[in-house]
Amino acid sequence: MLTFRRIAPIVVAASVLVLPACSTTSNDAARVDGRSLSADELDDLIVGYAESAGEGGFNPSGTVSADLARNLLTTWVSTTVNVGLLEAAGVSVTDEDLSAAGQILDAQPGFAEADERVRTFFIWNAAVTAKLSEVFAPELQEMESLYESGASSSGAVCVRAILVATKEEIDAVALRLFAGEEFADVAADVSIDPSGADGGILTGTAGSNCLEFSNVVESVAPSFVDALGATAIGEVSQPFEITDTGWAVVLQRPFDEVADDLVDIFGAQASQTASSEALASARIWIDAEYGRWNSTSGTVVSLG
Repeated sequence: MLTFRRIAPIVVAASVLVLPACSTTSNDAARVDGRSLSADELDDLIVGYAESAGEGGFNPSGTVSADLARNLLTTWVSTTVNVGLLEAAGVSVTDEDLSAAGQILDAQPGFAEADERVRTFFIWNAAVTAKLSEVFAPELQEMESLYESGASSSGAVCVRAILVATKEEIDAVALRLFAGEEFADVAADVSIDPSGADGGILTGTAGSNCLEFSNVVESVAPSFVDALGATAIGEVSQPFEITDTGWAVVLQRPFDEVADDLVDIFGAQASQTASSEALASARIWIDAEYGRWNSTSGTVVSLG
């Protein structure tokens, strides 16, 4: 266990988290390519995080788990490396970027009420990550070609779905679609899935109209995944059964409807690759009080 002093709440500005040059003192908790995070700044962040957790934040002795410090340091290291990538591209995080990231995170339970040091730290991380996705997003034509290759190849799923209870109902749905009715209209009319109210659009995190294929595979029935694989972009699938749920059809949405959402997914894929490569070559130092940097896992780990 690591023991940290309890301090009065303060606000840690985003600019403090990534300093312009390495500290000249020996009070650093971590350094990355000439940037540093002081032990005092990390201490403040840990206390803020623990206080935000309420009664479970601190142990009766006033200590917190060393894993908390290592997790926060890992986040700081990766964010700092990503800032370096943005600088190399001539891009910086704006107030608008921070505001957008804050709105997304504040929608998560408990985040808006968290200690301001914690909010600032994770809003900065989210804004940097989102900006990096924009920078590394493929060109429009490349994204379209990738998307048209299919969900398993592109890693993106952008669909509308209609779910009904019986085979007879889904056959009636298929007839309406074949006759030329709009998929969104039929979904709004008959789908028993909550997405029906939005024309059957299945949404991902932060309201994105596209989902990562890997997450879909883990969370839906195999018949759903099979339907995706058998259906071209812009087409409606054959009816399929979802055991113990009902019957469904899906429409793989045309590229021009979802291009903006695909920027997030394809940009994230490309930026994660760039970030991993940058982490592998970065000069990373961690004070032994907290652990050491593990280049294989890309995390701060214990010395043991």
